Amino acid sequence: MILSFPNMGPNWVAFKTLFEALDPSIKVILPDPTNREAIKVGVKYSPEFVCFPFKATLGDFVNVIKKGADTLVMAIDCGPCRFGFYHAVQERLLHDMGYKNVRLIPLDQADLLEFHWVKTLQEVSGKSGLFSYPKFVKAVIFFLKKAKLLQDIQTAEGLFRAYERNQGDTTDVLNNILIKLDQTNTLKELRNFKKVIKEDFNKIDVDKTRTPLRVAIFGEIHISLEPYVNVDIRRKLGEMGVEIHQNLSLWDWVSHKFHLNFHRRWLEHLSHPYVPMDIGGECQWVLGEYIDRAKSGFSGACHVYPFTCMPEVTARTIITNKLKKMYDLPIIFFSFDENYSYEGMRTRLEAFVDLIESRRKHKLGIERISYEEEKNNFYKSNGSHFFQECIQLIQT
Repeated sequence: MILSFPNMGPNWVAFKTLFEALDPSIKVILPDPTNREAIKVGVKYSPEFVCFPFKATLGDFVNVIKKGADTLVMAIDCGPCRFGFYHAVQERLLHDMGYKNVRLIPLDQADLLEFHWVKTLQEVSGKSGLFSYPKFVKAVIFFLKKAKLLQDIQTAEGLFRAYERNQGDTTDVLNNILIKLDQTNTLKELRNFKKVIKEDFNKIDVDKTRTPLRVAIFGEIHISLEPYVNVDIRRKLGEMGVEIHQNLSLWDWVSHKFHLNFHRRWLEHLSHPYVPMDIGGECQWVLGEYIDRAKSGFSGACHVYPFTCMPEVTARTIITNKLKKMYDLPIIFFSFDENYSYEGMRTRLEAFVDLIESRRKHKLGIERISYEEEKNNFYKSNGSHFFQECIQLIQT
C-alpha cells in the first residue's frame, strides 16, 4: 500500500507519523507543496462554485497519484458544511479522470469519542484483531504528541518573527525544526522536544526593544493553516513587524473533537447570543475569537476564509454589522480563491498595519501609557504557558 493525504501546512508531520506507526508496511508519500499546477488541476476538474480547499486538495491528490499513491485519506465531518462530502465527490472525480484503481478512505472526525476513526485505521492497516490495538494506541499517541508540538512551533513562529533582526531567520528555523520533528519517533524524544523548539528559536538574533503590533488570525481551518492558499499571510504580516496569534491548529481541532478543548467552549459561549447553534465551518469560533481578542487588548484581527464559504460569510456579516460597532477591534477580511492576487493582498496588509499602528499611537497618547508598558501589560495577561516561556527567551 502506498498512502498519502492532502497538504494542510506543517501538519503533514503528524499525519505521516500516524500512518507509519500504524503499520510499518505502509509506505507514506507526501504531495509536493501545494503549487500553481496543483491548483490548476483542481480548478479544471472541480465544480465551479465549490470551496477553494476542495480544489486545492484535489490537486494534491492528483499530484501524489502520479507519484504512485494508491490509497488516499481525507478527513470528513458532519453538519451543514460542504466539507462533509469532499471525499465522496473527490473519489468520483478521480475515477472520472481515469484513476480507477485509487481508493479514497474517509477519516471521520464528527465526534472522536464515538471512535469511528478506529474503523478507519483498521481499514487503512487491513488489521482488525485484538493484537492490532497496541499499534493503534501507539500511532494515536505519537500523532497527538506531534500535533501538540506543532501548535507550540506555530506559537513560537508567530512571536519570534516579529522580533527577528534578519528577515528570514524564523522561516529557516521553522523549516529545520519541522524536519527534526518528523525524524523524532520515540516517546522519550517527543517528551523533550519542547526544549528543542526553545533552543532552536532562541538562536534567532532578536531585537527585544521592539514593541510589535498584535494581530489575531482566525477563519476556516485549511485556509488558515495552508500557506500557499492563504498567500503565506502569517509570514507576510510577521515580516511587517506584526506579532501573530493563532489558536486554530490541528491540535486545537482534535482536542475539540475529543471534548477537551475548553477554550473553544468559551468561544462558543461568547458567540451564543449571535449564533446559538453550529451552522458549519468555524462560524461560532470566529465570532468568539473576535470578541475574545477585542477584550484582550489586541491591535487587530484578520479573518481568512474560502470564497463562497457560507458559514464564514455569515460570521463576517455579523462582525461587520454588529460586533465591530460594539468592540471596535479593527479587522481585515480575506476571501481566497484560485484568482487571488498577491500584490493586492500586500497593499491591503500594508494599509491595515498603518491603520492599527496609528490607532495604537492615538490610544496610548490619550491614556499616557508608553509602548513598553502596553507590551508588558499584554504579555502578563495573554498567552499559553509555552507562549510565556518564549517571551522569557526574547526578553532575557
